[in-house]
Amino acid sequence: MLCAWSSQYPHRPIPPDQSPCGYGCRKQLPDSSWITGNLGYDVIDSCEAELMKTRPITYMFFLGFTASACAVFGQTSSPGRFQPTNALPKIPVPSGPFGIGRVGYDWVDASRPDHYSSKPDAHRELMVYFWYPTSTKSGDTKGPYLPGAQRMDALPEVRTVMQQEFENRWPAMVSGAIFSHAMEGAPVAKSSRPFSVVVFSHGLGSTGFNYTCLIEDLVSRGYVVASIEHTYIALAVWFPDGRVVLRHEDAPPSGLTPEQKWKWIVERGSEQISEGAADVRFVLDRITAEKGDTRQFLLDGKIDLNRIAAMGHSAGAEFAARACQLDARLKACVDLDGGMPPIAALPEYPDHATLKQPLLFLEAFHPQNKMAGTPAEHAAYFKKKEEQLQASRPGSYDVILRSPGIAHPSFDDIPLLFAGQDGFAGPHVALHNLTLIERYVREFLGKNLKHENARLLNTGNTPESAVQQYGH
Repeated sequence: MLCAWSSQYPHRPIPPDQSPCGYGCRKQLPDSSWITGNLGYDVIDSCEAELMKTRPITYMFFLGFTASACAVFGQTSSPGRFQPTNALPKIPVPSGPFGIGRVGYDWVDASRPDHYSSKPDAHRELMVYFWYPTSTKSGDTKGPYLPGAQRMDALPEVRTVMQQEFENRWPAMVSGAIFSHAMEGAPVAKSSRPFSVVVFSHGLGSTGFNYTCLIEDLVSRGYVVASIEHTYIALAVWFPDGRVVLRHEDAPPSGLTPEQKWKWIVERGSEQISEGAADVRFVLDRITAEKGDTRQFLLDGKIDLNRIAAMGHSAGAEFAARACQLDARLKACVDLDGGMPPIAALPEYPDHATLKQPLLFLEAFHPQNKMAGTPAEHAAYFKKKEEQLQASRPGSYDVILRSPGIAHPSFDDIPLLFAGQDGFAGPHVALHNLTLIERYVREFLGKNLKHENARLLNTGNTPESAVQQYGH
């Protein structure tokens, strides 16, 4: 399979007067950057000049915007230019009738070895956070935005990584000044029927907590969200025993030719997608196995094992899509801006597996002059994308969002957390795009997991979206 990897948040763009390309990146291109990122429209680690220096090796791996990270994040040209501010952002109170509960579980997959652990007998270990509905809803509820932040801040190496990522927002995350609405371990809401489940995968170098707005919106509408912290893929994962595992970045063996490096990169990328998909399926296995004891699993008996969807953003979208290709237990698939131009929209492996469930391919509009590849490669990509979507199951949709300021990071909290800073537009732009994304996700999941009417999807095109239905 061909796949590509570039950094998820490298990090936010620096102001245009400090960047040779208008909107640059704080990170300079590291030696292993061409393997450290993510599939699809993830942001690259440098401006075009830096990318071109590495072109023979990185060309296909920076699969989104090749012009620069500037174009992805630089939103100052959009309507609603916002005066920079240091005011702390607030995660919006979810609009649904339920409150938000959250509980984390440290699960070990004994069938998969941990190749990066110093312990030879270690196995793949994940933190999985279940966000679930509660009966008590209050706009005053405050929970940690990032569980384990205080422990991370106490470890110098980890603190440096988190400060680089979140900068002036990091102290507020540690102190709780930036907060979620999740009550840790709160009683599960009473319901006449078990709750539908969404297994969520974050992008590479990110964390599931960066999607708090999207997750809380779903939970407030009666979904359980099982958010996986993909160890070694996430920015940092905190475990209850105090360990913090940072993202692992591989580098190829020295002395390889460009062609050999390319082959190594392709193989490594395919392995990581397979690993992420295996994480999703492992969580399904554990959910199914956890029966009869709410002390071991708080949501025992509260979730519907026949109404489970997989959803992810960026590289996480490819984890979700690959899991859906392999596992019919998943009843719906949501791919958030996970396309891989100039190659393919969805993962392709030698087994030729296709999706077994309806797909929502929800993407931000990306101009072709900001995409990797030549015009001929773009044409081939769009042809491949159409073929893959045509092969989708009935009830699938491709939705291209064209709202002002929409971009690859619009699917998470970053534009809101840094509204008015670093080239991001004001909070109203970030909130508008989040709301638009949440509406399409809710409608698709409601249609496929709850048999609800999908009026927005069935309406077709709007001024801010182009909607195409597949698999009639």
